[in-house]
Amino acid sequence: MAARKGAQRLSLTMFTHNQCQLCVHAKEALEKVRQQVPFDVKEVDIRSPGNEAWFDEYKHDVPVIHVNNEFLLWHRVDVADTVAKLQKIRGSDSTEQPDTASGDAGK
Repeated sequence: MAARKGAQRLSLTMFTHNQCQLCVHAKEALEKVRQQVPFDVKEVDIRSPGNEAWFDEYKHDVPVIHVNNEFLLWHRVDVADTVAKLQKIRGSDSTEQPDTASGDAGK
């Protein structure tokens, strides 16, 4: 139990661009998730100069969300599913990686 209180805060990265309607919905859903599992989030505009590699990787897939620099999900944010995934990651050993095989195949 003490390990949970001392758990490192999760860090999410949302890969997006300014014409992404799914990203608007994803941001709204992430705010609901954040009410249950605290995390920091930064946005990366894949169309900004310097982000060409991310554009090449995700141009057809935004929004894409990474947690602690590892792929978490893409396209749609299901609040309950994302809460469960983040709680699992938060409660696991820091050497474990998020389970990217369940429900988000393809990335």
